[in-house]
Amino acid sequence: MSSAVDPRDFVLAMTIPVRQAVAAVRWLEGRVRNRPKASEIGPEKAALTDGDCVSQEILLVALQDRYPEVALNVEEDTPTATRFPGAADDLVVIDPIDGTLRYLRGDGRYAILVGLEREGRVEAALVAVPQLDVLIRSVRGGGTEISRGTAPFELVAAADRGSEVYVSHGLDPGIERRLDASGAKRVTAAGAAIACAPLLDDACAGLRVMATPEGLSRRAWVAALATLEAGGAVEGLAGAFPERYRRGVPGLIAARRAGAVAELRGALAP
Repeated sequence: MSSAVDPRDFVLAMTIPVRQAVAAVRWLEGRVRNRPKASEIGPEKAALTDGDCVSQEILLVALQDRYPEVALNVEEDTPTATRFPGAADDLVVIDPIDGTLRYLRGDGRYAILVGLEREGRVEAALVAVPQLDVLIRSVRGGGTEISRGTAPFELVAAADRGSEVYVSHGLDPGIERRLDASGAKRVTAAGAAIACAPLLDDACAGLRVMATPEGLSRRAWVAALATLEAGGAVEGLAGAFPERYRRGVPGLIAARRAGAVAELRGALAP
């Protein structure tokens, strides 16, 4: 189907709102209350802060002004979320704080994520990692750009920039031991930061393993686009990573090249 939303225009239009959301959540670090979601099981999914709601409203107000016709896949039930249609050719995926528990505890990387999806395939992505003061944006077929601090955007290529391997919270202890034995430095991170690890300073790869049967959410595909468009490799835990979203994918591995993915996959088996 055709769409009125141009992916390149989308990332340009949402760059300033994402920066504003980053500024808001950084200012609120250490000041916000946790209001757990009663419907979620476990602290990782139950965490909800005022920071999430403020960040999401910043993004949604800007989105409604520019693209009121899109459908939404959002994390929180904030006022502006009700003003979008229930279905449309284009779906905008937003996580106002990907890794809310990391944000609350200050014990790992979190991210802010906005993506444009069409027929299950991500066409544009913006991922900010506030603690590193970086904003990444990508368009399918157009490469990936990164801005550090207030510097202009520049094209970025996936690379080994350090020994850190970003991993999901609650990783199996056996996997942790095998990673440690390989010389990797484990850093706990949220999903978007994990998928973008080959683009981030001091990191070389990311490993995300899901414990729930529904598997990865749409957010994983948004962040994966950035690494893929930068020439990196993103694969599933046992094989190829699907181009389009589907339920039940149990995790992903992101690295500079396929060989590095294979090495990380070796840590998954006893």
